[in-house]
Amino acid sequence: MKSFLSAFLLLLFTCPPLLASQTVEYDWLTMGKKSGHQTVIYDGNKTLIDFEFTDRGRGPKTHDEIWLADDHTIIKQTVTGHSYMGAEVFESFSISNGVASWQSTDEKASVKVKGKAFYVSANGAPQSLEFLVKAVLAAPNQSLNLLPGGIATVEKLLTTTVSLDKQQKQVSLYAVNGMGFTPEYIWLDTDLRIFALAADWMGMVAKGWDRHLPQLQKLQDEANDKTHTDKAQKLTISLPGVTLIEQVNLFTATNHKLIKNTQVAIKAGKILAIGKAASAYKANRTINGRGKTLMPGLWDMHAHISQDDGLLNIAAGVTSIRDLANKHDTVMRLGKLFESGEAIGPSVYRAGFIDKKTQYSAPTGHLAQTLEEALAHIDWYAERGYPQIKIYSSIDPAWVKPMAERIHHHGMKLSGHIPSFMTTEQAINQGFDEIQHINMLFLNFLAGPKDDTRTPLRFTLVGDKAGQLDLDSKAVNDFIALLKAKDIVVDTTVTIFHSLFLNRAGQLDAGYAPIADHLPTNIRRSLMGATLDITAENEQAYTQSAAALLKMIKKLHDAGVRLVAGTDAMVGFTLHRELELFVEAGIGNAEVLTIATAKAAKIAGQSDVGTIEVGKKADLILLDGNPLNNISDIRKVALVIKGERAYQPAKLYQSVGVKPFARMDIEK
Repeated sequence: MKSFLSAFLLLLFTCPPLLASQTVEYDWLTMGKKSGHQTVIYDGNKTLIDFEFTDRGRGPKTHDEIWLADDHTIIKQTVTGHSYMGAEVFESFSISNGVASWQSTDEKASVKVKGKAFYVSANGAPQSLEFLVKAVLAAPNQSLNLLPGGIATVEKLLTTTVSLDKQQKQVSLYAVNGMGFTPEYIWLDTDLRIFALAADWMGMVAKGWDRHLPQLQKLQDEANDKTHTDKAQKLTISLPGVTLIEQVNLFTATNHKLIKNTQVAIKAGKILAIGKAASAYKANRTINGRGKTLMPGLWDMHAHISQDDGLLNIAAGVTSIRDLANKHDTVMRLGKLFESGEAIGPSVYRAGFIDKKTQYSAPTGHLAQTLEEALAHIDWYAERGYPQIKIYSSIDPAWVKPMAERIHHHGMKLSGHIPSFMTTEQAINQGFDEIQHINMLFLNFLAGPKDDTRTPLRFTLVGDKAGQLDLDSKAVNDFIALLKAKDIVVDTTVTIFHSLFLNRAGQLDAGYAPIADHLPTNIRRSLMGATLDITAENEQAYTQSAAALLKMIKKLHDAGVRLVAGTDAMVGFTLHRELELFVEAGIGNAEVLTIATAKAAKIAGQSDVGTIEVGKKADLILLDGNPLNNISDIRKVALVIKGERAYQPAKLYQSVGVKPFARMDIEK
């Protein structure tokens, strides 16, 4: 009897953990504050995951059920719930007899699978990344095919120790490659379970261990920096002495004409000579531009820069960006890395960011509880040389006028979202210099005094009603005249709203269709389906509203209101689409290119870039085509020259899994 009891106890306490149900909880943090959770229940080969977080009144909420094989690949999975912006989520996957099948509101496919493969859910919780790492580490050669496509590899980058009271844990940072443009990072404990996911101002960590997330973010950033430094050393071409670009068609952005078959000489990062005068200099390097168009580098006037964005911007011909909401330390650090060439990236121009502290506060910048705090934040930014302040939707309308006065006192500009419970016209009359997002113009007419536009209502109200607004009415024309009279700049970011209003379940975003097949599988997949909950009942209204956005852009331009082109979305590719939509709205190609170069530089207060003129910085892009005839040729960037450095977009794109749009090989 005694020996039986001993054997039973030994069996009980040495069973593998996954044979008994076990619950692990995680906190989702925004700016260090809990804003959601992930709860994982391990039960044999089945795992249940509940995941949700709230971000300014929106956020995903999903329930996953996953069945795993012994090698940690997924046998079966279902996901239900809703997406970040509220669209319904239903997804299922299964594999049987070598055939993998999956379907959702956006896709349906079935393929034969040779060997092992891991299904990457389109809507699943972060937990799946843990299973993927385990599956890759268990696979031969630690490489595993992904479904719907791609190949995943995993690299262990570093290990550190964290402590809580008397507990200590060893956690390691792993980089998962093959999922998208850049690695996915995950912190795992010694049992290869998720400990943390660090994502700048947001992230997830094991419950109770939240104080360690900032340090893990710092270590992760340092590891990521090294990755980008290595790429910069490999992919940057130095341009010592004189570089001559000959037989090129030139768009200077000083007028709307194209100068045919000319030449440009650059030296020490500056434009040395143009035309016949360039032939007087002995060239250390000659670049044949026959059949190509040379023009100034593009500006993205609505960016939120990250380390990973730098290379994609340069590959897309974006040599300058205006950052409109970021952490001060982040934007300063990245600006220095890009400027020095330690990492590949654009010039970074800064805007400070202030919001009132509420449940809808933006997860970055400075938050104020009182007007006095908001004014102190303005002084803080002014002391650090910021030329502009962006304010957000939770700002008290009563604060706008005194904030504008303080901002203007410092010689800075005021831009932003229109604060909730305030009209756009009121904001203009109280000191706004620039408005972010075209929906804010429509809300001037569509939002009532009790409508809380801090919530997704600022999207859905415009989607529901913008198409019904008479854009030729006296009220609208008077409003546009006010914009012109006050010289208000409008930062439209129309691409994101066009996609929000037109995307349908199961359909590829039409705006990105020309580039979709160039992208990694999982990035392409992210362009499928609806973001908002668009139904048969509201579909026509949303389509009409998308058309109204473009009509408004044309009216603004015709009235002389200054426009800027920005993204607030996938870098590079979205800017190209923004320019296409400006043309679709009825603005001429040359004028659109000028908006994205010379006029952007002027609005950003930069006089030494934006045009091709002797003495200005050599921020240049060489296109394999003519965007004055076909604006879509703006994607065909063959060469980027930024100061004393040059980059071949084909090689940049290939380094992040993108099929190039143009190719031009020059010696390093």
